[in-house]
Amino acid sequence: MVVKIVLPFLYLGFGFLVGKTPIDIKNQTSYLLTRLVIPMVIIYNIATFHSDLFFIITAMIVMLTAMMLLSRLFTSDAVERLCFFYLNIGWLALPVVTAVWGDSAAMAVLSLYIGNSLFGNSIGAGMLINNGAVKIDIKRTLQSPPVAALIIGVACIPFGDVFRQYLPPVYRMVKWLLTFLGMGVLGMWLAHIKLCRKDFKAALRWALLRAIIVGFFLTLFIYIAGMFKLELVTGNKSALYIICIMPPAANIIVLETHYCRTGKSAGLTACGTLLSLILIALYIVVTRLLF
Repeated sequence: MVVKIVLPFLYLGFGFLVGKTPIDIKNQTSYLLTRLVIPMVIIYNIATFHSDLFFIITAMIVMLTAMMLLSRLFTSDAVERLCFFYLNIGWLALPVVTAVWGDSAAMAVLSLYIGNSLFGNSIGAGMLINNGAVKIDIKRTLQSPPVAALIIGVACIPFGDVFRQYLPPVYRMVKWLLTFLGMGVLGMWLAHIKLCRKDFKAALRWALLRAIIVGFFLTLFIYIAGMFKLELVTGNKSALYIICIMPPAANIIVLETHYCRTGKSAGLTACGTLLSLILIALYIVVTRLLF
């Protein structure tokens, strides 16, 4: 158990050390992660089909919609609003949960990732394009890897038995790659970010607010899932609650640079990520070692 907990942070440290060298492979690594590894995990899990997946995806989209609307009470800045509700699940939550909590928990968090990615790449991108107005960037959504993987996975559902029989060894290797590359690229990215006290204070304020609101919605969804006996949700509560301490998605920097030609989100995202790493370590110790 201790090895499982430590490994993701070793991968993070390895990525950080690589990031400090002249070797710059973070773009290629993130491309491999988001365009190949994560889509393969999505396809396998959708193809082997678990009805609870679609409940979790829908619940995530509902939660993000509520958070997006609530964010207008705290700021009118489109970038800050996006940093509030668009979470880093693919590079951080998913690799950690896969390594520490195992397959069932990873499947549940993968569903959260799909909902998060669908919403962030559509509504999130549309907000930046339209200066905070809520409009959907349909083209960007349809072109995003999670959507393509979701469609392919649904098409492969009739072949689910074949996947279960012949592909588990491949899936285990892909899961390891997910954890290694996800934490590694995060370390490489953090190695190049400069931090300041102002950004850290802002990240701490947003993190506390986000944790309270996400915690409320997760508790509500878990309660509803219990009413319908959705075991994928009720059996992985401790893994799902890790979403409460997730930082803003690193992809926000890409979206902001592309659509706004600014970089305000870099400091918030970096400080939020460092804060989350500390909280994740504490959360794992409390939930996996003490209880």
